[in-house]
Amino acid sequence: MEDLAAVAIGVLAATVTGTATHLGQESATAVVQVVRERLGGSGRGRTALAELDAAPDDQQARGEAEEVLRGEVGEDPDLQRTLAFHLDASRAQTTGSVAIQGSTVRARQIVNGSIVTINKPGSTGAMVGLVAVVLVLAALIVYGAVNLFSDVSSDSGDDKEREPVVAVRALDAAETEQMLPGLSDLPGAWEVDRPPVVEENGQCHAGQVDYRGVEGDRPHDLKLRIEVRACPDVRTATAAYAAVVKERRNPSGYRESDHPAKKWGDESTMTTYTYEDGELADPSQVGQHLMARARVGTVVFQMHYGPNRGLPDFERRAEDLVRLMSERARASQASS
Repeated sequence: MEDLAAVAIGVLAATVTGTATHLGQESATAVVQVVRERLGGSGRGRTALAELDAAPDDQQARGEAEEVLRGEVGEDPDLQRTLAFHLDASRAQTTGSVAIQGSTVRARQIVNGSIVTINKPGSTGAMVGLVAVVLVLAALIVYGAVNLFSDVSSDSGDDKEREPVVAVRALDAAETEQMLPGLSDLPGAWEVDRPPVVEENGQCHAGQVDYRGVEGDRPHDLKLRIEVRACPDVRTATAAYAAVVKERRNPSGYRESDHPAKKWGDESTMTTYTYEDGELADPSQVGQHLMARARVGTVVFQMHYGPNRGLPDFERRAEDLVRLMSERARASQASS
């Protein structure tokens, strides 16, 4: 069985040092977020995290962080599934990159590729050793390239599922409001709970609209909230998305768990939380709720959907709504 804790800590250490992982920005970001949140939940974990941030190449620091995370993984099946999902999201196979400084070889983790940094040795003997190492590295790089091309060809059948390139353009307040879906845009039967509103939020235009369901045995229990931030540029939007994902703010204030889902736009994530019986004054909200967050160009949106009252294809409906918002964000930026 793969040591998820060791691989996840390797990804975190790589992001701290700026080493490439080829895991994919979204997957790597998700792994780092999960690891930081979980280690930050205990005193020992926070200490291990601080030491790893200060010395990401230190094996003792990495070993301590791995041990703490390994204990968390062993006690939490949801955490195990979440890490396994994100680490396997790109079907990546971890190999090693090598940095050569003088006559010292230092390994760093990368995925599906090799990064080689060579500084000229200070002696003839070291140069001879370096030549031998480089020859071995050349063979490894060729082997890795063959595997990479094999992976690309085997995944080529998924190209039709990939989203088109997203146009990038800042939206004004009116365009932000128009991007919020109306009743006729939504799949299923809904009614307006709170009408759309747009206001300034820092550098971004912030919009929100709330709906409630009108189908099923208890129709008004199902709620849909969509929040949008239209930012002046991609950099601001990326920072806004990172803040929203880190904050994980939901209507209940409950702790969320990562939920596997298709990726949309430039970045996206889906989480879930559950109201238990007896925990709330409002029993209508008992059940599973989904939170989706995504960035499409300069637009960031967050969606709350739930609770699950036995609706058929609950998760598919949620993903349909995320796709709808991604398409509207893309179309809004493509228009002029």
